[in-house]
Amino acid sequence: MAAKKSGRTGGQRRKKSQKMQKQIMGILVVIVAAACVLLFGSGATNSVPELAPLITDEHAFAMHVIDVGQGDAILLSKDNTYALIDAGETMSPSEREAREKLFAYLDSLGIKRLEFLLLTHQDYDHIGSALDVLKTYDVGVVYDNGVTHTSATYEKLMQYILDEDIPYQVVSAGDTIPSPWSEVTLEVLSPQKDNLIMSGSKPDINENSIVMKATYRNVSYLLTGDAEEKAEEAMIDAGMDLKADVLKAGHHGSSSSSTQQFLNAVHPAVIVISVGAGNSYDHPHAEPMERFVAMTKHIYRTDMDGDVVVTTDGEVYSVVTRNPHVYENVIVPNQPAAEA
Repeated sequence: MAAKKSGRTGGQRRKKSQKMQKQIMGILVVIVAAACVLLFGSGATNSVPELAPLITDEHAFAMHVIDVGQGDAILLSKDNTYALIDAGETMSPSEREAREKLFAYLDSLGIKRLEFLLLTHQDYDHIGSALDVLKTYDVGVVYDNGVTHTSATYEKLMQYILDEDIPYQVVSAGDTIPSPWSEVTLEVLSPQKDNLIMSGSKPDINENSIVMKATYRNVSYLLTGDAEEKAEEAMIDAGMDLKADVLKAGHHGSSSSSTQQFLNAVHPAVIVISVGAGNSYDHPHAEPMERFVAMTKHIYRTDMDGDVVVTTDGEVYSVVTRNPHVYENVIVPNQPAAEA
């Protein structure tokens, strides 16, 4: 498939993207030059990590949790090959600048092609920029959960996929996504095939989020979309191997996700929350934050840390953040437990 031109108006989006791209590159240089990075041994969740240099293995695998405000956009990368999990943007008019962050981030890495775009579910904060992604970059295949949704955003997206003959595939638990990277496996753990979680007479959008486990050698990442308690319980009941070193927390740190039983099954050493500053949902909530703190000291959130990149050589992993990481601030929930 040939690369497509951006569907955004004129050169305005590109100029904004280029401006933000320069800002990103400048900040990244400062981070790499000056920041100490935490390096963790796989499975060593109870030991205090030592400070060590950023992993520089040329074949390292990385998860980039991009700060797009109250939404999800997660880039996976290895060997100059890329894939995107969700392409969300905030719905708040006051966050217009955040809408450009995804494109600025991708452009800063010189990305022209995405091997696949996986949309965990149909909420706007996960698909709001997906159409523009397809118009801007060469995308190999689009995956989603196949749940029917009547929002104008989703219908326009699906019509474009059809009109442009972009490969499209529905995935569910038990499927393996063909990996574009050597030694990396991509397993789908949810939703359960032919057994969607219902909300009344319709499939529940959040509960049927695609949950994917990405494993490079001995290190695993679990990406959960907006999966909530019922989906977590279904994965446990189905005997899914949920153990992972790195967890992208479900539903932006909502109290509807990240039950104790689920966290015990995952037992992550690193937890990353994609969440917008001052969001109207008061994410992250107190209950999951308390459980996170009891599980690990390595908790990151995009509203404070900015972009969060977790990199591994398959044995150990490092975390770097755009903004200075202040643990004492990160662990404070936006909503007290009594009000959650």
